[in-house]
Amino acid sequence: MLKKVSVKRLRVGLHIYLKDIPWFKHQFFRSNFKIKDRSQINEIQGLDCDYVYYDPQRSDCDPLKEDAKVKPVVFQKESSVVKKIKASELKRRKDAYLKTEKQFHSSAKKADKIMQGVLDGRIAFCDEAMQLAHEFANIFLDDVQITLNLINFSASDDEFLYYHPLNVSILSCMLGAELGISDDEMYSLAFGALMHDIGKSKIPKKIIHKRSEMTKAELKLFQMHPLYGVEILSGVRSVDKEVMKIIYHHHVYNVSGGYPSSIEFKSVNILPKIVAVADLYDNLINKRDCEKSLTPHEALASMYRDKPQKLDENILSHFIRMLGIYPPGSMCELNTGEVAMVTSTGDHPLLPNVIVYDPHIPKNKAMILKLGTDINSKVERIISCKDLTPDQLKYLSPKTKLGYYADSKQER
Repeated sequence: MLKKVSVKRLRVGLHIYLKDIPWFKHQFFRSNFKIKDRSQINEIQGLDCDYVYYDPQRSDCDPLKEDAKVKPVVFQKESSVVKKIKASELKRRKDAYLKTEKQFHSSAKKADKIMQGVLDGRIAFCDEAMQLAHEFANIFLDDVQITLNLINFSASDDEFLYYHPLNVSILSCMLGAELGISDDEMYSLAFGALMHDIGKSKIPKKIIHKRSEMTKAELKLFQMHPLYGVEILSGVRSVDKEVMKIIYHHHVYNVSGGYPSSIEFKSVNILPKIVAVADLYDNLINKRDCEKSLTPHEALASMYRDKPQKLDENILSHFIRMLGIYPPGSMCELNTGEVAMVTSTGDHPLLPNVIVYDPHIPKNKAMILKLGTDINSKVERIISCKDLTPDQLKYLSPKTKLGYYADSKQER
């Protein structure tokens, strides 16, 4: 239980809460933290408030028993300059995040419209889809970490049906860059990944959306979607053979169970194998039923443990290395007990950049903080979205207001 304490009785080691002080009237990154030095006490005492709250259980000591003399706080010019530099850096990080987020959602809306045009048989939309896919290869490779964060979050609505191919296209481009593929291969990869599941449009929706196990007949029909995808695009001369191979080969495995079964894994080139990794990852973290979605961390562990026999091991290794120990988009609990979302891997693999849930600071004002630098915290454990309260989920989610649907059944 929180207790009131006079600002005149503060001491280093108290874990305080600035509950009654508006977020815009103080310079701290969070509204609750453990006091680590005298300068923080001085700053709190200069906020024109008589009291704050403290948590006895999270504090290292008790407040002073008597009021200490408080001298007028005079901040040095150097301190003010440092604060301005710090604020400017934090704003730069947030602005970059918001810019990429806006581009991502704009691309999702374009993909939704364009791919529907392709399905309707309008050839002009196929050319637009190519152009859009080529834009992915340029726009989202500028800030891989932020984009990964936007991809790594599932929502339960199916308002935007085409987030899955969008995600797979972007992930594939990132992985292709990691593997050092050529520019020409990158363009084919971006477009092929965007179109990899277009053949599913010819499969009855009751099969695509089926929650229970498919019958043998249903599974056989479902596994026709690579062939149907090739058929849909076969009349478009501008679609190159590498794109067709991506669509037709992205479910070919190194063991039995892949399809088309007549194709040997060793004969498949690198591009479909890249898409296979990206496709599986997105299907694991973004399921129609959010409760069944894995965290990015769990998805990578599953792929590393169970899927090497299906996927190209070298490509999978590069993918895991690209996402890091705490993949962007992961929800985590800090050693302070706070919950946060990883936005990027940062300079140290164990100290990522995060947004911390703080109900006293509006979501649009929450800063991207470097663990171990901006705040003296570290990741205690990775948690699932279902471990969060609705308010925490809404605050931390980059896609709260956007629907998203990927295959709800396990990878097929």
